[in-house]
Amino acid sequence: MVELADGRLMLNMRNYNRQHTCRAVAFSADGGLTWTPVSYDPVLPEPVCQASIRRYSLDDPNRPGSKNRILFSNPADPKQRTKMTLRLSEDEGKTWPRAKVLWPGPSVYSCLAVLPDGTVLCLYERGEKHPYERISLARIPADQLEK
Repeated sequence: MVELADGRLMLNMRNYNRQHTCRAVAFSADGGLTWTPVSYDPVLPEPVCQASIRRYSLDDPNRPGSKNRILFSNPADPKQRTKMTLRLSEDEGKTWPRAKVLWPGPSVYSCLAVLPDGTVLCLYERGEKHPYERISLARIPADQLEK
């Protein structure tokens, strides 16, 4: 779940409805008391697995060049837990035009963090044959996010 710039909450969740092999999304305008009906984001493929979503930055009139940006990570294959991918949205999760594959092989759960200097950390499970062989930490410098 992530708070959007307008104060709404966006819940991005694993999806067991296999007619849609992508993430399920719902929104709340009242702090989570009520939610919109679930919709599906076809840009975010997923094999029914945990993912991570986090606010990267908010537009700040006192900081020139600041933007509303959200990060998202998951194994981005619609059928199997592979292809750990980090995505960046600059329009509050409406689109995810920037994607970086962190690991092409078997991978599962991930957790995102942002350091004070803007470096993104993605902790995730991965392996050569099975996704549970090791835990890896990817460090993505701020200047690499928009490439």
